[in-house]
Amino acid sequence: MRLWTVLAMVCLGTSVAHATGTVNAEQLRTYGTNSANLVYVFTSPSCPHCAAFHEDIMPTLIKDLADTGRAQIKVVDMGHDVRAIGASKLARCMTNEQYGRFMTDVYHNQSDWAYAPDYEQKLKGYAGKAGLNAKSQERCLSSASLEKTVLEQRNNLAKMYRVRAMPTVVVVQGVKRKTFVGADPKILPEIEALFQK
Repeated sequence: MRLWTVLAMVCLGTSVAHATGTVNAEQLRTYGTNSANLVYVFTSPSCPHCAAFHEDIMPTLIKDLADTGRAQIKVVDMGHDVRAIGASKLARCMTNEQYGRFMTDVYHNQSDWAYAPDYEQKLKGYAGKAGLNAKSQERCLSSASLEKTVLEQRNNLAKMYRVRAMPTVVVVQGVKRKTFVGADPKILPEIEALFQK
């Protein structure tokens, strides 16, 4: 319970869509196949710094590490409010292509939905625009088991990697671990350097 309290005090979502287009909502959103080198990205749809990270850092990480086969990137949903968890649940039901469009809208329009009383309708609008049909939207948003999975993964991985703020990147290479906090693009060369050794 103390971990929940600590993480809730900071600015604190996603799934695996396989190449075939099928979705396993129980798993984290994953890019790349090289699981010998893991890069965990702890982020939340309602966190302003995470929006900057999504725009300025995430595309480069995917391109330089996942797409080149040097690392596997796993996105950990870290929402601590009903709005962010709702966005994460919707994202879990999407293919990678849908997810990319959805999260871009979610982060770009964060100030429009994150504090709005009709946030769910706004999120459904972004989900529909990304290609997730209304039936799937309702199924995802109403799924208690999916919410339990998201929360358990959030709590367990945050505890395991001692995550205290959003966004956080944790690079795991065997027994070595390096943590980067924040959305400053200056972390990119430092992360890159870990893969040059």
